[in-house]
Amino acid sequence: MTSKKTSQAQPAEPRGLFPPQAGSESRVNARGEHDFGRFECPVWPPADPEIWSRLESLYRSGDWGRYFPEVVTELRDLIGRFLDRDATSQAQGQQVRLVCSGSAAVELALRVALQDRLPGQTHPRQVRDPAGGGELPPEVICGAFDYPGNVRAIRLLGALPVFVDTRPGGWTIDPQSVAAAATPQTAAVLVSHLYGEIADVVNLSELCESRGWVLIEDVCQSPGAMLGGRPLGTFGKLAAWSFGGSKPLTAGCGGAVTTCDHHLAQRLATFCDRPSDAFPISPLQAAVLIPQWQRLESWVELQNARLDQLIDSIAKQTPNWRWPTTSVPSERRVHYKLPIRLREGAGVDLAGLIAFATHQGVPAGEPFRVPGSVAASRGRVVSAVEARSAVSQTWVLDHRVLQGDEKTIDRLAEELRRLYQRSEGSVASEP
Repeated sequence: MTSKKTSQAQPAEPRGLFPPQAGSESRVNARGEHDFGRFECPVWPPADPEIWSRLESLYRSGDWGRYFPEVVTELRDLIGRFLDRDATSQAQGQQVRLVCSGSAAVELALRVALQDRLPGQTHPRQVRDPAGGGELPPEVICGAFDYPGNVRAIRLLGALPVFVDTRPGGWTIDPQSVAAAATPQTAAVLVSHLYGEIADVVNLSELCESRGWVLIEDVCQSPGAMLGGRPLGTFGKLAAWSFGGSKPLTAGCGGAVTTCDHHLAQRLATFCDRPSDAFPISPLQAAVLIPQWQRLESWVELQNARLDQLIDSIAKQTPNWRWPTTSVPSERRVHYKLPIRLREGAGVDLAGLIAFATHQGVPAGEPFRVPGSVAASRGRVVSAVEARSAVSQTWVLDHRVLQGDEKTIDRLAEELRRLYQRSEGSVASEP
């Protein structure tokens, strides 16, 4: 599987179907090389005087070097108020545990969800092998298309991942596939909101409630996204958040686990309290996150406005590329990665396209990969037809491209237009 961070790679030399070619838009530099100019991607994280002010204040107070500083409490309360914004929802009373990373958040959420089902536990929910082979490990249903670290966390705890397909044409897991994958060993469902697409957490929540499973939302890519006026991360029993170095909310590292279930919150505390915090976020990380959370909604609005501008500028000129849907009733989307899907059978060298885009300064990358066959001791793949089809036709842009001004978006559209023309020309010239 491929890391989330592939689009952060250094510019690669173009290859395959995308060699440097002379054209009306190019010029020759002093070395006789064709120079097409590079797209100047907005810097991430952006310079922010409010963040600098927070850091200065933290330094002066001395809280940067203390256990349980006020700035961590302030961030925790800020996130809690954001999640509890819908007074009519069942999400009231969200409890927030700040942790050292998104990976730690996923692992802790799984530990909490699976505590009664892991081998060695004496509990009526523990499943025994009917053939007399002892206790069977719990199963966690997850997407065949997902961040590989989530799968590693499932296996680390002694559980088995069960891979199910994505929704047709999409990136998030199909609730029908989840229901079809169930066994007596099923204990939890881990659902990720990916590439701006909001998973069908309403139906998944109902399914999990009816079966006695724990629904865990991975919101690492979608902070600030909403469904029906309700923040993502409040539909499952637990949610994991990330504030890693490339994320829309970034502190270099950091994360959070949130839950509306008091019992699960107490269980989480037993894993984290030693009595000091075993997986703490640092005061410095909390300080830089507070201004970002305070303007999260305006940031999301700006990102969506820039995405609309980009798609309006280029969609009609790239008919063989499928762009994300931007206007979905009752949804507010957040894009960590912006997926561009080629039409089926386009015959484009995706690796070459990505390499050329990166060489031109556009932060492009591959999507996650989908597992093939899996040994029985490491889980099972129930279905992945839709996921494999999507991966074979898709490349992604990093969210940084949407952080510039209108002129930056126009320049990006120009670069993508040229990339599209080159890709179509390369396919047309094949024998």
